Amino acid sequence: MSANSLNEKHDWVATDLDGTLFSRHWAGVSAVPGTWRKIGDGSLKTEPSSWVRPETYRLLVAVANVACIVPVTARDEASFSRVSVSGLHLSGPAILANGAIVLNSDGAQDNRWTETVSQLLVPWQQQLARMCQTLIQRSGHAARPRLVEGPENLSAYLVVKAPRDWWSSTEGATLLAEMATEESAGCSVAMLGDELQILPPGLGKAAALQFVQRHYFGGQIPLLCLGDQLADLAFMTMGGLLATPAGSPLAGLWNL
Repeated sequence: MSANSLNEKHDWVATDLDGTLFSRHWAGVSAVPGTWRKIGDGSLKTEPSSWVRPETYRLLVAVANVACIVPVTARDEASFSRVSVSGLHLSGPAILANGAIVLNSDGAQDNRWTETVSQLLVPWQQQLARMCQTLIQRSGHAARPRLVEGPENLSAYLVVKAPRDWWSSTEGATLLAEMATEESAGCSVAMLGDELQILPPGLGKAAALQFVQRHYFGGQIPLLCLGDQLADLAFMTMGGLLATPAGSPLAGLWNL
């Protein structure tokens, strides 16, 4: 299916990727590779690193015959480049880095969105860098903070990964409480599994989804939005229907 034919479709589906479309835990009979990693240094060979559940794959392949599938992910461009699901066109339109990047139908950054988000991110560069250094100093080697790259070589948001039991320790809980004060500055602070994400004010999947809806689908809302975390609801509620994988954190909140 060509990029031009995608542009002609006003019906679309928005889906989160990790934990929703695929997971490294979902390998099994009939599971379909979702992401790929290189084998060894300098090798061109790759192997699957996560998998799509067979029932999810059959659904989205069927939907892709009548609608465009738009990824909505926290992955940056480098990480998103490792996403490839046979039979699904996922390279664009796409929303990356928690809304900091929008890819057009050809898989290139949308310059209109890049300009908008760059103006939003520039005032936060020093603050994000300071928070990252603070987390490195305070957490030792238990947590791994990093700045996720957005457009124009700007830092888009801060992510901190650590073992789940460390977050519940006295040290981890104290650090979480301190980081929560960033919410008073307008930042979005969310704990997603074993990962802490801190986003500058105005950045998010929902804002980018509104842009994509307006500029790529003539204002038509998504037929269906898929996600697995509470934070995904901000964009999921913009669609006609909501769906989450069985056993996801979001399903748990709904007592499913």
